[in-house]
Amino acid sequence: MTPRKPRISIGMPVYNGARFLREALDSIVTQRFEDFELVISDNASSDETEEICREYLARDKRIRYSRNETNIGLYRNCNRTFRLCSGEYFKLAASDDVCHRDLVARCVEALDDDPTAVLAYPKTIFIGADGKELPFRDPGWDLRSESARERMGYVIRSGHRVNVFFGLMRAQALAKTRLFPAYSSGDYRLLGELSLLGKFIEVPEQLFYRRIHQEASSQSTSTESQAEYFKGTTGPSLLPLWHLCFDHSLSIVRSELSLGQKLALIGSVTNRMIFSTGQLLQELAIAFNAYAKVVSRANN
Repeated sequence: MTPRKPRISIGMPVYNGARFLREALDSIVTQRFEDFELVISDNASSDETEEICREYLARDKRIRYSRNETNIGLYRNCNRTFRLCSGEYFKLAASDDVCHRDLVARCVEALDDDPTAVLAYPKTIFIGADGKELPFRDPGWDLRSESARERMGYVIRSGHRVNVFFGLMRAQALAKTRLFPAYSSGDYRLLGELSLLGKFIEVPEQLFYRRIHQEASSQSTSTESQAEYFKGTTGPSLLPLWHLCFDHSLSIVRSELSLGQKLALIGSVTNRMIFSTGQLLQELAIAFNAYAKVVSRANN
């Protein structure tokens, strides 16, 4: 007999996450909505991550654990968790964040009530390494407009945190996207593709606890460490904003929007590039220096 598919799939990519992993796992296995699978993809961790995962694996039949032989980078590992899942709805889970026990249930209710929505997520509380609340605020991504052009326009113009991914997404919609690319801020590309497919619903309760700490990928500022997080390799992550603007444009051209709507959104991308001229020029300088170093080593 074919095993019954769970209603919800939760994918947890993890790399050296032992410090907060137990708290993150406890917040998932105690969810009020119980019809889910938890798929953990360990990105070749060198700390106690594997031991902790296997401890929970032995205790809960809803958990599956897989370990990569090498570090394939954060985004490729996120994509891997989705491809290993089978549920109607998909939730991404971080190994350092905490979910209120009602998070999954409330997001399921929101998506069940509105078939035009592709994503539902709760409001966020930011916490530090010690679990205490931080004075951060999040504008959110409550995109309920019937207009795909308006939703995509908001994504192009915005630059705040993407806690939206830690709610629930329709797996069928996610499968129509290119998923996460391997460059910094590539999550905005996926957000743009999803916004063209349907609405985003913000559940009004604060049910997600986003942890901000020094080891988090979001707190890394150097190009070398960013590359290791997102690609799994050393060396600078080259031209991320250039890639994002190109990818947004490609998503727009491939969409089912009218020609006028496509041109309007391409205009929004162009305005974003004009506004970010300094960053784009800086990225070109970094790329040129990296290329010059490669040429120099080849000639020596």
